[in-house]
Amino acid sequence: MKLIVLLAALLVAPTPVAGAPGCTAQTSLGTVAGRAAGHLCVYRGIRYADAPRSRPPVPVGPWSGTFEATDASAVCPQFRDDVSEEYPDDRPVYLDEDCLRLNVWAPRGPGGHPVVVFVHGGAARFGTANEPRYDGTRPARDAVVVTLNYRLGLLGADNLFLRDQITALEWVRAHIASFGGDPGNVTAVGESEGAFSLSAMLATDHPQRLFRRVVLQSGSGYLVHSGPEPAVDLTGMSTLEVLRRQEELVGADPLAGAVHFGPHVDGELVRRPVIDAVEAGNARGIDVLIGSNRDEMGYFAQFDLGIARMTLDRYRAFFPPGLDLDEVAAAYRDEPDEVLAMLTDQTMRVPATRLAEAQGRWARSFMYRFDWGPAVHTAELPFVFGTLSFTGVPGGAEAFRADPAAARALSAGMRHAWASFARSGDPGWPEYRYGRATRTWDTPSGLVFAPGEAQRAAWDGYDFRYFR
Repeated sequence: MKLIVLLAALLVAPTPVAGAPGCTAQTSLGTVAGRAAGHLCVYRGIRYADAPRSRPPVPVGPWSGTFEATDASAVCPQFRDDVSEEYPDDRPVYLDEDCLRLNVWAPRGPGGHPVVVFVHGGAARFGTANEPRYDGTRPARDAVVVTLNYRLGLLGADNLFLRDQITALEWVRAHIASFGGDPGNVTAVGESEGAFSLSAMLATDHPQRLFRRVVLQSGSGYLVHSGPEPAVDLTGMSTLEVLRRQEELVGADPLAGAVHFGPHVDGELVRRPVIDAVEAGNARGIDVLIGSNRDEMGYFAQFDLGIARMTLDRYRAFFPPGLDLDEVAAAYRDEPDEVLAMLTDQTMRVPATRLAEAQGRWARSFMYRFDWGPAVHTAELPFVFGTLSFTGVPGGAEAFRADPAAARALSAGMRHAWASFARSGDPGWPEYRYGRATRTWDTPSGLVFAPGEAQRAAWDGYDFRYFR
C-alpha cells in the first residue's frame, strides 16, 4: 500500500522539477542541467559570453561539473519600465553587467527539431529575455526555442550589443544539437530593436553562418543608423552613473528615444546599408518573413499624448529629405489620422516592402500585416508567443476580453504560420513577389494583394537607406 501511495504522489507531482531525468544536455563546453516542464526541458540563464566594459563579448569557455540552468533573473542594466516591459522580479533598477545569458525550451525526446532564436526589442535600452511574455513554452511545441539577453544603451554602444547577439547565435550553431535542435535549420526572430539588429546582420559578412531564415516583426534595415553616436568614455563610471548619463543623452521625446541607440553601419561589422547589401545578394538563400502592425505609432501615445495629436509641422522633423511632404500627405487624406499613418508607413511598412522585394530576388520573402484590435507596436507579440499578455499594448486587454475565443484562435494561427516558416520556409501564403501578397492577421485573417497601394507608391521617390 505504501508503494502505491508513493507512486501516486509521484504521478501528480507538480512541474517543473529540478534535475528531472532527460533534462540534462551534454555540450562540448560541459554539462547543462535544466528542469522538466511537461513535454519540455527548460534551461534558464545559460551564460554564453562575458561582457567586458566597452569591449566585444568573450565567448564562454568550458566548465567543470554541471551548470544548473535554473536562474531566470538575468536582466541587463536598465531603469525599470513597467509601462512597456515585464520583469522577472520587482527591482527598481538593474545593475548587473554580467548578464549575457540565454534560455532554451527543448521538446523532450528525439532531436533534429528546427530552432527559433528570439531577439527582444525595447529601443536598445529596455527589456530582457526573461520577461514572462517571452515564455517559449507554446512555440516550443514545434521547435527548440532560444531567447537571449544582450547589452543595452551605452554599455552596448558601438555595435557591441550586435556583437553580443551574433555571439549568442554562434553559440546556438555550435551547441544547440545537444538540446535536440538542428543547427542547420535556425530561424532568427526579432521584434522592433531585435528586428533592426537582425536586419543589420544581413549586411555582415556571410550572414548565412548565423541563420537559415529570419522573421522581422516591426523593423527593417531602414532603422540601422548611418554611423555611430559620439563615443562616451565610461571609464570610472559606476553602472548607475552610466544609466543616468544614458538617459541624459536620450532626452524625453519617446519617438527619438526609440531610435537613439541601435545598430549602425561601421564599415567593419555592418559593411554597408542593409538595403544595398540585400539588393546585391549578400543574404542570398536566407528566407525572410517580414511585416508590421496597422497602427504602429499609436503605441507611443501612451508615453506622450501629444503624439496622438501630431501635426504635419511636427512631423516635418521626422520626414525624410528628398520628398514633398504635401504630395505624400495627399495619399493619406482619407486616413483617420493621416500623420500617424504616414509615420507608420515611413518607419515600418514601406521599408519592409522594400526589403521583401529586394530579398525576393535571392530567396523566398513573405509579407504580413497585423490588424487585430489596437494593432499598435508590439501588439503581435502576445499572439506569436501565445502568452496573450498585453503589457505595453494600450487597448489590448479590452480587445481580448471582447472576444477571447477569436483571439486565441488568431494566436494559434500565427504560431502555426511562424512554426511552418521555421520548419520549411513556407508560412502558408504566397511570396510577396506574387502581386505584393500580404497576409493580414485579424479576426478573421485573410490574404490581400497590394494593400494600401496608393500610400505605398507615394514613397517611391525615397531609397529608405537610413532613418534620419
